[in-house]
Amino acid sequence: MDYVAPQFELDAFNCPHCRAYSQMDWSTLFRAKQAQRTPVPYMIAVCTRCGKNNVWLRKVIQRQPEIITSGRMVYPDVVTTPPAIADMPDDVKAEYNEAATVLNKSPRSAAALLRQALQKLMVHLGEPGKKIDADIRSLAKKEKLPAMLIKVADTMRLTGNDSVHPGEMLDEDRDHIATKMFDLLNHIVYSAITQPKEFEAMYNMTPEHKRKAAEEKDAKAKLIAKQGS
Repeated sequence: MDYVAPQFELDAFNCPHCRAYSQMDWSTLFRAKQAQRTPVPYMIAVCTRCGKNNVWLRKVIQRQPEIITSGRMVYPDVVTTPPAIADMPDDVKAEYNEAATVLNKSPRSAAALLRQALQKLMVHLGEPGKKIDADIRSLAKKEKLPAMLIKVADTMRLTGNDSVHPGEMLDEDRDHIATKMFDLLNHIVYSAITQPKEFEAMYNMTPEHKRKAAEEKDAKAKLIAKQGS
């Protein structure tokens, strides 16, 4: 099963203590005050595998016409993101890992770091690395990235921008997206680097004479199509 990062009020995720995928039993903390119990802005999730707690600071947002509750983990102070994919370039991975260490304390900082990681990744993929949106669309046009990943990468770019220059995005929206950006960056690396390597390895397993015949056939078909256009 893939890694499931801890998330506020999620029924099950990979425990930050034992790292196993496990169901979490959630409860609200209360403060005893005289004869009354008053809730405090914290919730506890108990791992049903190891029995250890993770503590979350709860935030209630009044967004008409609904009330939205969000939260961030304050204990334990551990990295809770999926590891960087093996084919991620080293300088991109450095930004990724730094973002992972600050996510719980500052999702805004993590988002900004991941935007920088995405910009560096564009250079590794053969783009200028100056305008991420243009680079992403160039890669999609070259079929190095699926077209659907344009929106995904745009989400990373815009969230990272808003983290440096606050704009219209609400804090709780940015914080939620920041936790997802680690998966998104891994997915972009997989699509642009890992998957082509895997396909190339599979292709090279075909006997050389058959590969050559297929390549000559493809080249001839392209020449005919070009002459007919």
